[in-house]
Amino acid sequence: MSSILVGCHRCGRQVPSTTLRDGICLDCRLDQTLEPLRQEHARLWRKRERYRTSAANTTALGAQIGRVEQRMADRIREAVPGDREVAERLKAELERARQARYDIRGV
Repeated sequence: MSSILVGCHRCGRQVPSTTLRDGICLDCRLDQTLEPLRQEHARLWRKRERYRTSAANTTALGAQIGRVEQRMADRIREAVPGDREVAERLKAELERARQARYDIRGV
């Protein structure tokens, strides 16, 4: 049985109706859910880099970054069915968060 393709209200992509919730596709829902955690991850990473330049102990910051990554994994696990897809999405989200660390944002 095939699903009906419906457009996501946020990104406009055609996705199966089974993946939509409130008119928003799974990718967009994850993006909305994980954005604050990606920002927190980038903030902590930049803080750890600043502290490293002054030769300070960054062990606690590394643990905080790990907890943020764990929360990201938990949020993905809540939204995505299947362990394999959770692992793939987590890997992609962590890579996205790592890339965001080096983005320069305008004030």
